[in-house]
Amino acid sequence: MTAAGLREWIAIFQMELSPDGQGGFIEIAPANLTPDLPANVRTETPRVVFAGEQRADRVQHVMTIRYQPGITTAYGVAWRDQLLDIVAVKNLDTRNAWIELTCERSE
Repeated sequence: MTAAGLREWIAIFQMELSPDGQGGFIEIAPANLTPDLPANVRTETPRVVFAGEQRADRVQHVMTIRYQPGITTAYGVAWRDQLLDIVAVKNLDTRNAWIELTCERSE
């Protein structure tokens, strides 16, 4: 991977807790997310899963970014007006140069 391959812009964020009006909290994405992180994004082959006796499509996006410490699956990604959940984080070549994020659409 080279810096020239980072052709997309993404934003990494952590969900915020907001009161739901019934004494509990719900997770919401922060307002005014600005894509400020260059990334290489590729879409993996979609797959079909069954959840709650219904068929659902799962499309995974694999995003490669420069190494940033502390990114876990508790974070989310905003890309092209989509909010995605990070389902896997992989430090490529364990050299702390690039991170590969596997993301799925939030539902």
